[in-house]
Amino acid sequence: MDNPNFSDAIYDCAITCALRRKKGKCKERFGSYECNDCKVYIHRYIDVEPRLAELYIMKADKTVSDSLRSNRSSSIGSFFAIFLLLAVIGSAVGYMVKLNIQRINYRDSWYLESTTPANTARQQNSTHTNIVNTLNFVSRELNKKVDVNRDGLVNCIDAAVLFYQYYPNKNEVTISVNYNTATGMHHLFNVVLIDGIWRAIEPQAYWKNHNTYFMRDIWGSQYDNSKNRVVTDDYLRYVR
Repeated sequence: MDNPNFSDAIYDCAITCALRRKKGKCKERFGSYECNDCKVYIHRYIDVEPRLAELYIMKADKTVSDSLRSNRSSSIGSFFAIFLLLAVIGSAVGYMVKLNIQRINYRDSWYLESTTPANTARQQNSTHTNIVNTLNFVSRELNKKVDVNRDGLVNCIDAAVLFYQYYPNKNEVTISVNYNTATGMHHLFNVVLIDGIWRAIEPQAYWKNHNTYFMRDIWGSQYDNSKNRVVTDDYLRYVR
């Protein structure tokens, strides 16, 4: 008997989450703060852009709805036969999960093995250049005491909005928030698409003289990516 792999476990969580909500055992909307304490919340196990996770859950919801509608008396065992079909249909998401597992082995994704394909290396270098240039712009503006929301403070809000404003590829960057009462974090930052993986960036990194710009490297255990929420639309009014 084959042991279940990590991708299968993520699919299992998504299906179980959808099933519990469809049957009324869970009243919460996917992605709400209450989800953070749920063992079948997929954000607890993978660090992917929230919009992709929501798209994945939509597919799980449809699969569950179709199964319940076609056979109300189906057992949980027969339902998971349909779940296997989702594993095939969701192979692209499974691939993203594998990329995230591989990413954990690297503290800094720019220092990859020499076997990295040339086109991937070029893409990484280009994205790295965009991030560095944008961080320099942000640092310059923060040194000028630019207050984007006019609240009398120069802080993470100004940094995250400025990073989004200056980053050249708007479809590859978000403004995100991490609110975590357990670790005392309430912070606005950015998430950037790097070689197919959404990674959290500290927009104040250069302003505060850090030699890295990844949230996890700067904040350590205080940063729990399962608490991330995309809030770009809430701050677009401050973008010039």
